[in-house]
Amino acid sequence: MKIQNILLLSANWITQLLVAQLIISGFVNFYTQVWNRGFGDVHQSHKKRVIYRGLLIVVSTGLSMLLFLAGYVNASNTTTMMYHNIALFILILAILDEGINGGEFLIRCASLTTLWLLHHSSDYTTPRFGISLLAMWFVLVIIWQYRAKIEASFPLRLLVCMLVAIDFWVTLPLHSVGMLVTPSIAIQAILMFFLMKISTGNQQTLWNHNAQLAYSANYDKMTNTKNYGAYRKDIFNDFGIAHTKHQPLSMAVLDIDHFKLINDKYGHLAGNKVLTEIASVLKDTIAQYSSAYRLYRTGGEEFVLVFPDCSVNEALPVLNHCWTAVRNMNLNYEKHQIKVTISIGATEAIDSDKSAVNVYERADNSLYTSKKHGRDAVTVNGKTSNGDDNLERETYAFFVKGVYDRSSNQERRRVANELLLRSYDYDKQKWTVPTEDYLDIDTRLTLMQDALVNSRCRSIIISLSIADFLDPMTANKIIAFFNSPDGPENMFIELKDIPTTNLLKSMMEQLHQNGIIVLISKINDNRHFEKIVASLKYVDGIKLDIHVKDKTKFPIYLRKDIQFWRDIAKKWHVMLVIDGVANQSMESWLMEQEGLDYLEGDYFGDAKLPLLKK
Repeated sequence: MKIQNILLLSANWITQLLVAQLIISGFVNFYTQVWNRGFGDVHQSHKKRVIYRGLLIVVSTGLSMLLFLAGYVNASNTTTMMYHNIALFILILAILDEGINGGEFLIRCASLTTLWLLHHSSDYTTPRFGISLLAMWFVLVIIWQYRAKIEASFPLRLLVCMLVAIDFWVTLPLHSVGMLVTPSIAIQAILMFFLMKISTGNQQTLWNHNAQLAYSANYDKMTNTKNYGAYRKDIFNDFGIAHTKHQPLSMAVLDIDHFKLINDKYGHLAGNKVLTEIASVLKDTIAQYSSAYRLYRTGGEEFVLVFPDCSVNEALPVLNHCWTAVRNMNLNYEKHQIKVTISIGATEAIDSDKSAVNVYERADNSLYTSKKHGRDAVTVNGKTSNGDDNLERETYAFFVKGVYDRSSNQERRRVANELLLRSYDYDKQKWTVPTEDYLDIDTRLTLMQDALVNSRCRSIIISLSIADFLDPMTANKIIAFFNSPDGPENMFIELKDIPTTNLLKSMMEQLHQNGIIVLISKINDNRHFEKIVASLKYVDGIKLDIHVKDKTKFPIYLRKDIQFWRDIAKKWHVMLVIDGVANQSMESWLMEQEGLDYLEGDYFGDAKLPLLKK
């Protein structure tokens, strides 16, 4: 009779194990697919990836709580144990997710802690509960601290999972949520958990193996960038999306200059290091702008940059940043310092393009133009900016354009000068807008000082690229200039592009500590509305451009835009600057509106070179 009972119990346990395996196997398969959409699919929009990442939390937490309730309602000890074991397994699986950020990890930890508290509801005051909870939290800290190593090793994942499972089942009170937790039940639960982990470990190992095969098929092993095969698949999708949704699509083809000479002079290992270092710099640079921008190594020393939903004018600052970052690389190989430069050709998709091949051919033709102009250059649609141009031989100056206080009804009061860079064309004998406006920060600070000396207004607005805005050395020099005795009374920094939120936040803290104000301009483009709104909690203001071709008119749609952004500025408590006031009717209407802070435009006067003081 005793043997019969043991056989019945064993059969019951094995049946529950098989049921648990089926449930967990199906869950892991579904969960992996959602994870891949949230973390691995570059063609998903940022919004969709966020939704999928949130779905991972909802599914894992929600299902584990449902299983907890099922176990609570069920009166059978062994069946109850199965429900609770699966719930525990799902939460630990979610905690070991690859790629999650700190917030996502803490939410998962909170869900596991909640499950822990529910099971220990009858023994909160016992030392056993405190020790159990602290041990669980200690393992979670270890998981977060060493997550890269743990994620890469199944034995380590198995170890931390079993530590949590053993801690959970061994320390439960005798009566836990309707379940009698005898030593026999605890041992059965731990063994079931172990076998479930082994089974899903094989499933995940197979998935990882397939992922590695896919990675090998789509990535260049040396530079860890996507390869030509991946480029062909991705650009086909990108072009189709751009064509269907009428979105811009930009592409740049770049070559490492004189790469064969580097190989011949320093050897192929040096050439490999050059390829690896340049790929790393390019990836780090484009990552500062958008996770949607992608780099491919398409062969030899050739790379391709793809900018989905981005015009070539929007991509140009990124390309200039890439070009400058490579030129400034400090690349050493066996005590040899290797100077490297790149040539870039860029274009964007147009309506007459039949396929992405047409876009690539134009970009490649522009690359050839860069090479014809001596290499080390950026060419966009046939127009070249050469990196070998000697900027010292050109004369630069900051022109000033007034920004006025809208609230001043008595008389127009200039509150700041926007500084606009101009260069003197000796052939045409006139000041012109430079085609390439990059100057080192020391030169620009000198020009700012000249503008201040020759102006009555002591407040200035300067425009910075994302590269300069995020550069610590540039920031320190600007802060030192602002705080110097000859510095401006107020300094505004205008950003035409927006860096990623974490980089923006860290830089804003330093600038705010020193009293520098930051504005975001070019906010009219609704394609980047979400990115603009996300930045409003950190910046001080926004600038709306209302320039029109016919300066005698004031279109209705512009009035609606102004009212829309006025409400946005009011909601986020940031200042609003209106740029492009062209006539008196515009000014009169704007003066009647509430919530507008400053006005700027040709109606108040053209940009002028500051007059020398006598």
